[in-house]
Amino acid sequence: MLKPLVRVLVVTDDWTNVVNGGFLPWTTQPVPEATGANSREFHLGEFLHVLTSTAWVGFDIEITKAHRTAAGAGTAAQVKADRGADVVNFRFGQAFTVNGQSRNLADFDMVLLFAIQAGDPDSALAGEAEAIAQYMEAGGGFFATGDHANLGAPLCGLIPRVRSMRRWWGGTGPAGQPAAPSPVGANRHDTTQPGPDGITQFEDQSDEVGQPIHEARYGAGLSVRQGYIAKKSLPHPLLCSPAGTVRVLPDHMHEGSCEVPSNLSATFSLGGATVREYPDYTASGQPPQPLAPEVVATGHVRLNTTSPALDTDAHVGGTDPTNDITFGVIGAWDGHRVGKGRVVVDSTWHHFFNINLTGDRYLEDEGLGSQHTQKLHGFYVPDGAGGRKPSSDYVMIQWYFRNIVYWLIPANRHESIWWTTLIDVARRPRLVEELGHIDQAKTLTLDHFHYFGQLAEDYLTQARGACATYTIKRILYKPKIPWWEWIQEFVDVWDPVEKLRQPELRRDLIAGALGAGPQPEVLGKVALGAALVSAAWARRKAGAAPRAEAVVAAAADLFPEVAAHGTALFAQQLKQGAAGSKRLLEVVNGGAKLRA
Repeated sequence: MLKPLVRVLVVTDDWTNVVNGGFLPWTTQPVPEATGANSREFHLGEFLHVLTSTAWVGFDIEITKAHRTAAGAGTAAQVKADRGADVVNFRFGQAFTVNGQSRNLADFDMVLLFAIQAGDPDSALAGEAEAIAQYMEAGGGFFATGDHANLGAPLCGLIPRVRSMRRWWGGTGPAGQPAAPSPVGANRHDTTQPGPDGITQFEDQSDEVGQPIHEARYGAGLSVRQGYIAKKSLPHPLLCSPAGTVRVLPDHMHEGSCEVPSNLSATFSLGGATVREYPDYTASGQPPQPLAPEVVATGHVRLNTTSPALDTDAHVGGTDPTNDITFGVIGAWDGHRVGKGRVVVDSTWHHFFNINLTGDRYLEDEGLGSQHTQKLHGFYVPDGAGGRKPSSDYVMIQWYFRNIVYWLIPANRHESIWWTTLIDVARRPRLVEELGHIDQAKTLTLDHFHYFGQLAEDYLTQARGACATYTIKRILYKPKIPWWEWIQEFVDVWDPVEKLRQPELRRDLIAGALGAGPQPEVLGKVALGAALVSAAWARRKAGAAPRAEAVVAAAADLFPEVAAHGTALFAQQLKQGAAGSKRLLEVVNGGAKLRA
């Protein structure tokens, strides 16, 4: 069965007459190319290698590399070769051809824009910014980053949400927009970490030591620790991994800054209409309020950091001791909650460029000592057998790269992708054998549902991290189960509006955490087990060569009936226990009757 295809458009440009952006991988280039003028520029080859070598959960990806070529850069063929691009002279809002096929912006699920050109926002690019805005309003995901000062700002500084979730102006803007951090001086955002020698140099951005970041945390239900009620928590999905929370990024001497804008009432023009940049979001039982972006991770500049350059011909280091500064390193806006595309911004494209990931080729002819060897290889460290492997820091950084793709997928594609994921789980021999003799929901016991739910959670946690087990429940449950309110605080972890729960419902949650009442995670697990059973049955009934769309539709149709049986069994067991919650029994029983 073919998986859904997620199309990703990756876009970059040149900083005219300074550096070129591109898509070439340094470590695999033939020697003549690896020592050529363009090989040492700001390329994304390693980042793209991570994406293309990933075994995606629930879908496959197709990447198109587009370059906003500067005038005079050469012929189309030359620029394609020098930059590793599929498309040159790219403009947002204009159709283009890839592999003989005509494409436009709406054909892609997300855009990743690594804008390099320096300069303050340029009104001549307003038409492209409006094309991007139209794309985002229609649900397309968008990622954007630049660097210090106004690098990347000519276009990014005009794009709704992107323009206010990150600082882009070289100085204070005409409407009071805050200035982006300077590349020099005591207030630069210098996150460079010292290498093994304990000394900090500019080129330490190219070794195996990343910068620590601090993630925002989100409540994920209740638990009991040492006899006391405690809130469980998760990071933002951008920072989840099977190995835990991503707490490291590549370091760099002068990063930009992400933030929550002070003005959430700004508007922009779209097709002659006035559109709010941050539309109102209405949470359950709450008045509407603008849906604000969030800073989901911060970076830190250590007091008195200096980072002089080893190779002064190629780099300008930072010799002024820095101030102690905390700043936004990753920003996110969950536009799915208001029917728009999601947005991610990052403090610098140096978190993604080869020079920060696979080593600094400028140092190859410097004749530096052995203590600097690792700077030629980035996060690839000796594997003990004569080769190299990703460092532990880089293993985690790669999850951030993947999570950008996972999170930006448009909302209208999530349900089918999650069903495809469960269908993949259902194909495991263990599950095929255990469900092979069961044909009707009524023959399943509560233990079955709980076991299959645990099986699905284990798979998702191993494949993507703990956040996935919450995300799938929110996508599949909310439109289909009548008892959503009771478990939404446990499942809808990243709701940006603080929920005010009814006191009796809060008591139920606390009782469940103490083991004196029903646990919402158990009910969520039972429903996930029902979803996995539905996926398995749909896959089995589809035959040897099923159409993916038909299997997904069949699984979604089966789910309400199977889930109703599972929750009815759950309610029946609660009746038999003295600690059962009367309120929950009424909610679950009512839902089961509605679905019967």
